[in-house]
Amino acid sequence: MILTRRPDLLVLLLGVVAGFSVVACKQKSGDATPAGSADRAEAEGGASHEERDATVKLTPEQVLTARIALGRVERRAAAGLVEATAQIEPAADREARVGTRIAGRMAALKAGVGDLVKRGALLALVDSPEVGRAKADFLAAVATAKVARESAERERALFEKKISSEKDWREAEAAAVKARAEKEAAENRLHALGITDAELAGMRVEGHYSSTVSVTSPIEGVVVARPVSLGQMVDPTETLFLVIDLREVWILIDVYERDLGQVRVGQNVLVKVAAYPGKEFRGTVQNIGAVVEPRTRAVKVRVVLSNEVGDLKPGMFATVTIEGTTGEEHEHLFAPAAAIQRDGDRNLAFVPRAENEFEPRVVRLGHQAGEWVEVQEGLVEGDSVVTTGSFALKSEMKKGELGEGDEH
Repeated sequence: MILTRRPDLLVLLLGVVAGFSVVACKQKSGDATPAGSADRAEAEGGASHEERDATVKLTPEQVLTARIALGRVERRAAAGLVEATAQIEPAADREARVGTRIAGRMAALKAGVGDLVKRGALLALVDSPEVGRAKADFLAAVATAKVARESAERERALFEKKISSEKDWREAEAAAVKARAEKEAAENRLHALGITDAELAGMRVEGHYSSTVSVTSPIEGVVVARPVSLGQMVDPTETLFLVIDLREVWILIDVYERDLGQVRVGQNVLVKVAAYPGKEFRGTVQNIGAVVEPRTRAVKVRVVLSNEVGDLKPGMFATVTIEGTTGEEHEHLFAPAAAIQRDGDRNLAFVPRAENEFEPRVVRLGHQAGEWVEVQEGLVEGDSVVTTGSFALKSEMKKGELGEGDEH
């Protein structure tokens, strides 16, 4: 009897356990339904908890202090701009490679790298035996010409007094003319060696000379190279000094063939360099190349910039934007430039989401046209953006990021 009841007991126990299992499964299924609905609602709303937490919230007092003002993203007609990156170069017609006209030894160095020099300034002295011989020949020719002229004048006076013959006078005059020609030839040779008229005048007065020749700067500028040292032997094929006038610099940019119709000589150019992030330099298009490079399908365009202060250095990379266009205008999406804040390597704009609450948007920008900047990504037409007070919002956002970092 006991044996027949045990199977019934086992069946009863199994039924109870199964019932509890069904209840538990139903409870779990019921718990999952609200969570899944919340996830779907969050997805449909388009903003996650993290995104909502990323908004910047200000107190009414902070809003008043920041003087929050709004602008609107809109489509505007703007001329296409050509932008390129290139290196700054010295103006080719303001660069001088200075050398010596005669072989010799560097006797003195009067200027070094970085020195500002005027036109005609003494850079170095080169000692040359050839110059010494040429100066000696010149002084001898000067003396000979002087004596010959005096002799011719004396013979002329004697001839006029009938004391000497006309033949003697004519011979003396011919000798004086020949001596003068030899003196002028010696003088011209010294000029060819780099001796100036002032130095020649000094030699005549003092009656003595040195075997050195002066090396002077043909332009005003800065010495950027001096690949010689004292005592070094040099010849006319060598560059002793490189002097550049950096009051004006060039940038040669590549303009693609498809954009060439938008560029013309005299157009204004905006230049930016990494060394001065907040500074803009103005220039003009000076020349448009005559040929298209077969490989790049681009034309070299020369931009000239005034550089009186000397901020622009040859070798710097610059971003060049050519303003204006000769082509048709096109519509682009623009936001007020005052709405854009730089945050590291990204650009931000703040969009109002609720009262005193603002959402930072990462935006990708195109060219700037006056007080407007093209928006390629991150905003849509009709969006409101913070203009006045955007910097205060960025500062508040950075404070929040620091606070989160401290909590972790």
